Amino acid sequence: MQYFPYSCETGTIRLAGNETVICQFLRQVNPKRKAGRQLGKYPSQRQSSNMQKLPFGFTSKEIIDQGRTSRENIDAVKQWLSSVDSAIIPRVQDELVVIFLLSCDNDLPLTKHTITMYYKCKRNSPDIFDNREMDRADLKKAMNSIHMCSLPVRTDENYAIHHFKLNDTNYLNFDLVPVMKLSYMLLDITQEKDLPRGLVVIIDCKGVGLMHLTRMKIGPMRRYFQFLQEGFPIQMKVIHIINAVYFFDKFLNVVKLCTKSELMEMIKVHPPSADPEKLFALVPKKCWPEDYGGDLPSTETLHEKAIEQFEEKQEFWRLEQEIRCKNSD
Repeated sequence: MQYFPYSCETGTIRLAGNETVICQFLRQVNPKRKAGRQLGKYPSQRQSSNMQKLPFGFTSKEIIDQGRTSRENIDAVKQWLSSVDSAIIPRVQDELVVIFLLSCDNDLPLTKHTITMYYKCKRNSPDIFDNREMDRADLKKAMNSIHMCSLPVRTDENYAIHHFKLNDTNYLNFDLVPVMKLSYMLLDITQEKDLPRGLVVIIDCKGVGLMHLTRMKIGPMRRYFQFLQEGFPIQMKVIHIINAVYFFDKFLNVVKLCTKSELMEMIKVHPPSADPEKLFALVPKKCWPEDYGGDLPSTETLHEKAIEQFEEKQEFWRLEQEIRCKNSD
């Protein structure tokens, strides 16, 4: 996950890169319940043979063998999880622990905080994180409004790239919350296998009109960006806004209401340009769809592939929600 400074809810301070991370951590154990947990009155996080597991295309051992994390780090996180009420954080399998560790550069205190906020944000935002069935009318409408995909070719640094482009320019057909939901679903597709070392986001604003501002919803946006800043299980590297309209600063002013300065600094705004070389300076030509003069298939083709990936991922999201919500009632 990307490191952002001060969280008013938890008192956490995060510094970028590999600098010192100073944390005044959220207390995981309520003192009034501590004795009960020590007596075994709360479900354990210890992984058992009958534990429900999400289907990933990699194993923790493969990531350890690559030298990206260690068995000791995984066990340390699992030991901490064993002290946490499973109504707060459900049982977490090794592969998911690995994802969190990599997102935090194997910083254990930060990993624990990220896991905590990951589940807290999901618990507080069922409109964004639950009911991810692709036959829902709102998700179908959102997939027509915005074309999106996880590009099949990554940067030389093994950064994944998420590409978003307005397809239906009618602002009345733009519904923000389903688009938020889909954008986080896209990350699950990206992290299914061959875990990337970071994420680059490209948002093409061609066709965006001033009336799209009326479709912004501050409440959901605050919750969306809280997850992005504190519970996001991958390191955000940069957000490129291309073909930015002349009034895009007004959109940024709305975003500023919901985010911290470090995230704002990651947003790079680029005006319209007919020179593809300017785009290739952002990410390599091999990573761009042919619409932009790149080597990949068209955005339409890539979007259709993304729809297939969303459909194939349905059982994953059903099981993830079942595991996450089973003990939270």
